[in-house]
Parts: sequence; structure tokens; C-alpha cells
Amino acid sequence: MRVLFSEGVVKEVTSVEVKPLDFGDGQISGTEMDFLLSTGDNIKYIYSQNVPIEESGQRAIDFVRALYNDGKADFSHEPVEML
Repeated sequence: MRVLFSEGVVKEVTSVEVKPLDFGDGQISGTEMDFLLSTGDNIKYIYSQNVPIEESGQRAIDFVRALYNDGKADFSHEPVEML
């Protein structure tokens, strides 16, 4: 599967996992997306704090669904920060 991460940056991805962001205190504070690249590297992103948790979770799930269905997806406009 191919993901456009930013203008001019397309990477081959073998898996994507959406999970709640928990800093260890048991409270969910956001949504994390973990990408496993075909090279074996991992890239992790979290949604901006300006995006409500419910919305970020739904956006992440919709992104993964589109990636799975189409084999390619544009991640370049998602409101995320790299971990």
C-alpha cells in the first residue's frame, strides 16, 4: 500500500495501526497512528490536540479504511504531529 506523507514523499506501507494515546496514567489523551514501512522502519503520528478525540479516532479509522480499500491514501493533509 502506498501513502503520501507530504508533498513529494510517498512510502510503501505494510501495516497501519490506530490506537488510543495513553501516557501511562490511564486517561486517553489522543489518537496515535503507527505505520510499518516495507523497509521495516516505523513511523508514529499523533493527531493535533486541537482535534477532539472522537473526531481524531474517526478520521484515523476512515483513513485506514480508504488505504485498505484503494491500496493508496493521502495522509499529507491530516492534522498530525510525528512522535
